[in-house]
Amino acid sequence: MFKKYDFKSLTTTMDIEIIDPKESQRERNRYDDKRDLKSTIYKYYYYSEFFDCDALTERDMEFIKKGFSPISKDENGKESKMFTVHHIQPLNCGGKTLPDNLIPLPKKFHSFIHEKIIDPQIQGMQVGDKKTIIGVPDFSKITLDMMMDSSFRIQYHKFIVDEYRLLPIAVASKSKRDNGQFFGNWYKSHFGSIKD
Repeated sequence: MFKKYDFKSLTTTMDIEIIDPKESQRERNRYDDKRDLKSTIYKYYYYSEFFDCDALTERDMEFIKKGFSPISKDENGKESKMFTVHHIQPLNCGGKTLPDNLIPLPKKFHSFIHEKIIDPQIQGMQVGDKKTIIGVPDFSKITLDMMMDSSFRIQYHKFIVDEYRLLPIAVASKSKRDNGQFFGNWYKSHFGSIKD
């Protein structure tokens, strides 16, 4: 049966301030600190089913420094980079590359967060601009199984569109130009009839 989620209880808000790109690049360079990155991996026990946390090789660490998880293998033995290391508070919003601000996420969920939730809300902001962004995942409540489930991402997307009219950047731009008519057509094609 199709499981329905209460996304109001699974999401939170986040206060952000856009920082100088040079500062965010300095934070990105902290990926060279292997101790912090290992701490990030170790604190998420559920990743043990995908790779052995006790055997991180130099090659694994190189992938982590690029933002990917250690190499994992699928059921056919094929190597794949299934996860990325996500900054909970985004780098360009003052986030630090430290264990408390890092979480390994499935690649598709990581892309979903940025494309559907964070990036549309910070588009066009300048250095020093402040804002409270909405619909951000509460990682203390969202499980790995949820993140891996495509129906969870679809319902999540529907929630933020219904609740906040939050759209991907390209769609939001076109929707404004078309005075909302494009939004109605886009919504219907993705989710069915417009919410009453």
